[in-house]
Amino acid sequence: MQLTKSERYTVSLVLLGGGGLFLLVFLQGLYAGTFEVQNHLVLHTLLELISIAVSVSIFIYGWLTYPFTQSRVLLFFALTFLMVAIFDVLHTFIFPGMPFFPDENTQATIWLWMLARLTESIAFIVGLYLLKKSKALSRKYQKYTWLMLFSFVPLISSYFIIVYAEYLPILITNEGTTLVKKALELAVVIVHLGAIIFIWRDYKRNKSIFLLNLMRACFFLIFCGVTMVLYLTIEDLTHLAGHVYKVVGYFFIMKAFYYATIKLPLEHKKQTEEKLQDIESELESLFKNTDDAIFIYNLNDKVLVRRNPAFTKMFGYDEHEPLTVNELIPEERNEEFFQLIEVLKSGKSIIDYKTVRQDKKKRLIDVSMTVSPIKRFEGEILCASILRNITEQTKAQKALQEARQELQETIAQHHGIIYKFKKIDNEFIITLIDGKLLSENNILPGKLIGKPIDILYNDYEAERLSTYNERAWQGEKLEYQFELPSDDLIFLATLEPITRNGEIVEVLGNVIDITTLIKTEELLRRTEKLSVVGELAAGFAHEIRNPLTTIKGFIQLIEKEKNEKNAEYINIMLNEIDRLEMITNEFMVVAKPQVINYQMECVQAFIKDVTQFLQPQALLKNVEMKLVVDQEIPHIYFDRNQMRQVLINLYKNSMEAMKSGGMITTHVTIVEQFVSIAIADEGAGIPENLIPRLGEPFYTLKEKGTGLGLMVSKKIIDTHQGSLLIKSELNVGTTMTIMLPINRKATEVNDD
Repeated sequence: MQLTKSERYTVSLVLLGGGGLFLLVFLQGLYAGTFEVQNHLVLHTLLELISIAVSVSIFIYGWLTYPFTQSRVLLFFALTFLMVAIFDVLHTFIFPGMPFFPDENTQATIWLWMLARLTESIAFIVGLYLLKKSKALSRKYQKYTWLMLFSFVPLISSYFIIVYAEYLPILITNEGTTLVKKALELAVVIVHLGAIIFIWRDYKRNKSIFLLNLMRACFFLIFCGVTMVLYLTIEDLTHLAGHVYKVVGYFFIMKAFYYATIKLPLEHKKQTEEKLQDIESELESLFKNTDDAIFIYNLNDKVLVRRNPAFTKMFGYDEHEPLTVNELIPEERNEEFFQLIEVLKSGKSIIDYKTVRQDKKKRLIDVSMTVSPIKRFEGEILCASILRNITEQTKAQKALQEARQELQETIAQHHGIIYKFKKIDNEFIITLIDGKLLSENNILPGKLIGKPIDILYNDYEAERLSTYNERAWQGEKLEYQFELPSDDLIFLATLEPITRNGEIVEVLGNVIDITTLIKTEELLRRTEKLSVVGELAAGFAHEIRNPLTTIKGFIQLIEKEKNEKNAEYINIMLNEIDRLEMITNEFMVVAKPQVINYQMECVQAFIKDVTQFLQPQALLKNVEMKLVVDQEIPHIYFDRNQMRQVLINLYKNSMEAMKSGGMITTHVTIVEQFVSIAIADEGAGIPENLIPRLGEPFYTLKEKGTGLGLMVSKKIIDTHQGSLLIKSELNVGTTMTIMLPINRKATEVNDD
């Protein structure tokens, strides 16, 4: 291990002191006698006075520097050496040969020496303990309490020793020191040896000169203790050598105190001043070169006392132009400024406060402001203010906020649902969701965020949709349809993974209601089919009607010459020709628009006319026709001939559905703004899956039907702005309900 210069010096001192001790022991053993010294009293007194001076110096160092060091351990050491100094003074004054006490009291003076040694060793034990728990005294008066205690204890104990010395154990005889004396001195030696070990452990960590001087002191105090065990009389050389060792030991303690209480604080002060100069230089550089406006003003009169170049650049005022803070405040911000002044007067700082200030030309500047009050000794309060121009940042934030608001409004007005989700703990969690479909169903988007996406699914589609989500999370773009059978709705969904740094972090989903689109496509297909049927019907009717007219004319001529043999055949042919004409007429209804003649009609009377017309046919089929009217039915506009055709078609369908006869009930009532005409039969019924196809061209459930009758009826009802509803139950019957508007005016129907 490489020793430092101070450590090498310490080793040299220890070797020198140890060598001197060895020499004393060697000479004393060689000559087996004493080396009495002339003028011993003078030398002893001189050495003791030096020792007392050192002890008092240690006390003065510790006492006067305590307000700066606030070290309890240094104060304890200082007061302890005040006790040592008192013991040494009394020891010196009553030493044999001194004029102050004519009665020789050798035992008392040796006991006072011993108390000083024990006090100094106890100081090491307690002081090193306090060193681990070093802190200032909790109360100011404790320092003076300690001073009184450490002053009176040695005085009182010295008094008892001087007065009652003859009752104390003997420490020295004519043959040298006693066993008690040797035991006490060796105990002091052991304490100092333990102190060296303890101090060395701490010294290795921080290499403190204070600790190194304490170790030097302990070595010489150990040498002192050894010599004080060996001397035979108080006048021999060994006794004086012990005093020399003690003086050297106390000197190093004083040196340690000097380093800890004066030199070290001065070095720290110098370092602190240098750091403060560096900090001041850095702050001055920052003050002058920062882009933020910095200024200092008096809180009382608001006058600026200093400003930096950035302030001049931001607000346009010259560096030396007289200025108050009030001139920087827009008129509409005066009340806010007064509130901020009150905060500063209370001693609180204002940090990162967003506000508006104005420059010399009254142009507004958005700023972020930090202000700290500084109290001066004379009671004056200065405020250091730092302003950062955030005008561009504010504009950018406002634009970003507006963009976010527009995006949020756009998403909210989306006719379907836009959402995002990600996988957390093996579960897909919603991170964003909004759309018009949610608001229409009174669902708050905020209540769905953070929830599993499965809460949006019904049991019918849950498994399939979860599979799609998993595929999208794996990186696949998807588009699929799903239905809500309970609401008769069809949706189109798209899923697109969002990738960052090559890793999928979220999935963006979009759901729109395509029910109307699907129904429109279906309506277009039907319209196209009707158009084709119309074209075919027009051509077919045109081609058939002419030869049919010719055939009918010739048969009518033959009828005039008929006989019993061919009369039956002629009637059959005429009936079939009439049927063909009826079919061609239906074709013509499909093929081209009919002239509509709307009139105000009585619904109840009109239905009675139609049922009376069909009564003969009903009797033949064993069918009873019943009309039920719940209330007075108002007159409504409709084309009598067309509606007659509709009712005849529906009644004929009902009669044909009841092979064995039955009851046809016509129930007329008012449902909201419509007249409802419900025709119910007791036939076999229609399977539910076939009902949607009823009314399609050429689709029929009858063996000899064309499928055109119901199609023509629905078309007529549609032109009357009504609707045809079909409900059926197998083996129970079918109900055809015609809904016609009540408040349809003549002007409206004529426009049609």
